[in-house]
Amino acid sequence: MRVALFGAYDASYPRTRVLQEGLESRGAEVISIHAPLGSPGLLRETRLLLAWIRSARKVDAVLVPSFGHRDIPLAGLLGRSVDSPVLFDPLVSRWDTQVGDLGRLRAGSLSARRVRASDRVSLSLADMVLCDTWEHGDFYSNEFGVARRKLCRVPVGADRFAFELGERRSPRVPAGPLDVVYLGGYLPLHGLPAVIDAATELERKHGERFATFTLIGGGMFFPRVERDVAARGLRSVRLLPRMPYEEAIARLARADIGLGIFGTSPKSGRVVPHKVFQSMALGVPTITRRSPAIMEFFRDEEHLVLVPPGDGSALARAIESLALGEQREKIGAQGREAARAQASPARIGDLLLEAIQRSRDATAPGARR
Repeated sequence: MRVALFGAYDASYPRTRVLQEGLESRGAEVISIHAPLGSPGLLRETRLLLAWIRSARKVDAVLVPSFGHRDIPLAGLLGRSVDSPVLFDPLVSRWDTQVGDLGRLRAGSLSARRVRASDRVSLSLADMVLCDTWEHGDFYSNEFGVARRKLCRVPVGADRFAFELGERRSPRVPAGPLDVVYLGGYLPLHGLPAVIDAATELERKHGERFATFTLIGGGMFFPRVERDVAARGLRSVRLLPRMPYEEAIARLARADIGLGIFGTSPKSGRVVPHKVFQSMALGVPTITRRSPAIMEFFRDEEHLVLVPPGDGSALARAIESLALGEQREKIGAQGREAARAQASPARIGDLLLEAIQRSRDATAPGARR
């Protein structure tokens, strides 16, 4: 099978890496029809068209990776020209992100309506839409009219590097404070204020030597987090800037506890982000917010530990519950096996091949509607 990754995508983005590794793990040939990330509209389309022409041979499917809403119209035209279905992995709704999560656009404004229209057009033109959770799939159906038959759930998963590093990970010899690590952005859905509240409670209760919090990344909430850490005089919290991917994953692998997301927005309840799958793939005991989405894949206190969204006190209690090394390692090991079963590259590859076959059947001559 020959699959084209199509668009102005970031080849290093974890979701894109996992999709490519998944296809290749199942023997598919993956070719790149690519324009530089951030290319302006006409230049982007010209580059994609030239790359398509150079690819010469027919592809069995076209896959537009995450955030490629603007690339779907051209992908659809080219895919139909060679009778190849187009699969779209939006990962998120641009409208939901800009209006509901980040609050950058006012609901009902012209800009918000324009972004919503972009979502609707791209989702409708794709022959198959990948959703990372069924909660997200329901959102696409309810908000944008995507037919259920066009949806295929493919979790974001973790790449080979994380799983292979997890195989070599050894439990840390208990010594000194618990090493609690957060890796990712500082966006509203991530709920970093709850992490700072938990650090504050634990430091006041047990002192700064009970647990150290290392937060790696950046984003719109970083100034607030930095201010709160300084204002509360927290000595147990260390803020580190973004670092190269493999270095960051290696740092997470050394943690006693990995942190997921704790936001309170509707979007945060629909997603299971990279950081959760990465932490679990490494065998690091993981704490994240409770949601219908996470419970599609994992069981509380067996594979990971779940807490109410936005609740710093509950997060502090969860960290305390993992203070015993035996309990931590048990959850870490069980979580890793669950992550492997649900979201390893091999599992992702199986799901993608199933989605491609379904889309090919649906778009065969006489089958398109």
